[in-house]
Amino acid sequence: PSLITMPAPNAAQAALLRRLTSSCSRSRLPAAKRPLALRPRVLCPANFVACGQRGASTGSSGSAEAAASSQEDERAKAVVLSKRLPEDFIENTLLPHLESQLLDNIHVYSPAELCQISRAYSKQVVRQYALCKKLSDTVKFRIDGFEAIDIIDILGPMWIMMPDDDELFEVLEKRIYLKMEDFTALNFMGIIRIYNKRSSKHHELLSKVLPKLRGLLANYEDMDILMTLVPEIERRYGEVSLVHSINNVWALTQLKMVHQGLLKRVAEDLSNTTRTKDLTPGYMARIAWVYRRCNAWDLVADSMGPLIWSTAAEFRCGDFARLAQALPEERQLLGRIADLLRMGLQEMGRKDFLLYLLGCVHGECLEKRPEGGQEPGEATASLLGYIREEQDNFKRDEVQKIVYLLHFSPKYNYLVDELPASWNATKEETLDFIRAKGASS
Repeated sequence: PSLITMPAPNAAQAALLRRLTSSCSRSRLPAAKRPLALRPRVLCPANFVACGQRGASTGSSGSAEAAASSQEDERAKAVVLSKRLPEDFIENTLLPHLESQLLDNIHVYSPAELCQISRAYSKQVVRQYALCKKLSDTVKFRIDGFEAIDIIDILGPMWIMMPDDDELFEVLEKRIYLKMEDFTALNFMGIIRIYNKRSSKHHELLSKVLPKLRGLLANYEDMDILMTLVPEIERRYGEVSLVHSINNVWALTQLKMVHQGLLKRVAEDLSNTTRTKDLTPGYMARIAWVYRRCNAWDLVADSMGPLIWSTAAEFRCGDFARLAQALPEERQLLGRIADLLRMGLQEMGRKDFLLYLLGCVHGECLEKRPEGGQEPGEATASLLGYIREEQDNFKRDEVQKIVYLLHFSPKYNYLVDELPASWNATKEETLDFIRAKGASS
């Protein structure tokens, strides 16, 4: 509704209005049966002026015409005020309405439209979990229709909305494998950026994406892009967080690029206890891996050593495996982490167990080979017990990884003979392949 501004009534008009109102209020007849003179009615500006002119009775016909003309001019100039929307209209009216419509009709949208919806909704401060879950489930159901560009578009928004949906990211991972040839170098950088945050669960994907990225960067055009990005990373170093800087040097190290300038700047920040107080074990392990790989561990050893020791109880299996590969000589530290993780061995999934085993072997956290007929030590026995109990649940490629790992470990290769009998076929096949490969080389 709109309001029309009109002039205030003069004395005669006001008196007439009071009389009409008083007469209507004193009448006891129903409104429909009252005389016309007594029925309340809303006077429009024109009638109001006319009634006032008749009530005044002193004006002439000329003055009445002049007043009517003046009133029309004033009405033409009157300001129309539109009713404003309430401040919470978007949050409490528009957004809930859109969410309701999307929940009911999400199944009709194409993959490209799902990407657009996800990008827009991920930017909302307050999100409805039911819609985020529905988007995730719809992406899983429609994944066969997603092209390479759709995967890149939706990865970031889904990480914001459903970062803990393991099934979603596994489905996207499988689709990435199928579309591997359709991605550009920048696409692979985007994939690495998201899956790095879930690196403990997607080692295989990262191991396949990184070689592809290296191959693409070997081309002049892509290397030209990289050479443009690196100076920009240096220029904006002060504008990004320490975590972003760590990710940058990690990405460059993965590409076999050692950037001494960035390594020194990150090392300086790592010596600042204020900046490192919120670092997670995952990033600590990543830092150790980067600086050891770049032969620059001395730059951060003094600052990172005490920090890793103080958070040993918070390390997960993936962090432990990476730390063991980076710092295999830190036996006491790795042994402490391994002992703490072993307390939850029975609740580990197969992926976590494989990472834990990798860390134990690289860090030499298991006991030496028992002599004579002695039983294996506690740590070794617990691992063999897990393997025997879960032997039917391990996949073929997982059995191959265990055989490879133990076979190439001088200290623990005897454990290959301790593996379950049900694995013999896969074990012998793997060992034959290793021998054949060694002979050919």
